[in-house]
Amino acid sequence: MKISSMGCIALGLLVALGSSVNGQEAQGQSGIVAVLDVAKVFKEHAQFNKSMETIKSDIAKFEEEFRGKRESLQNQIRALQNLVGQPEFKTEEAALARKEADLQIEANQKRADILKQEAEIYYQTYNQVVQTVAKLSGTYGISLVIRYDSGAIDQTDRPSVIKGVNRNVVFQRDLDLTSLVLAELNGTTAGN
Repeated sequence: MKISSMGCIALGLLVALGSSVNGQEAQGQSGIVAVLDVAKVFKEHAQFNKSMETIKSDIAKFEEEFRGKRESLQNQIRALQNLVGQPEFKTEEAALARKEADLQIEANQKRADILKQEAEIYYQTYNQVVQTVAKLSGTYGISLVIRYDSGAIDQTDRPSVIKGVNRNVVFQRDLDLTSLVLAELNGTTAGN
């Protein structure tokens, strides 16, 4: 395949323009890198914690109701033992088995509902965090935010040491957005 001299010139210009554009893109992408302790944000996010407390309260209320229904069913099962040998024993036994199955289905559905509610709260909160980080990044010229863990490593606790050793961020200096994000999310000023 033969390339004309005009084709070589055009190809050379394209390569030169491409490297120039790529160089500008690379320069445009350089900027400030910051870190964010997402676990700390969730731990100290007021609305998130309020929502999780509501779920815990709902769980406690359901567990109390469930225990009452379970005790009632157990009492009915004990009373059924008095009917052994009676003609209505099989009918009552089947009815209690259905009640027990219904109770188990109700508990499983409640567990699934709770897990769904928790997932929705986590999702909404994470989206708030991402939006807040994007806003702050735009304000302060930050081009990359990396998740990290600011918690201290407990040298006497093996899991804590392993978690610390596996951290992605080994060192950072005054580039932590966590307090700014929390201040924005909780409606306070940074440092409070």
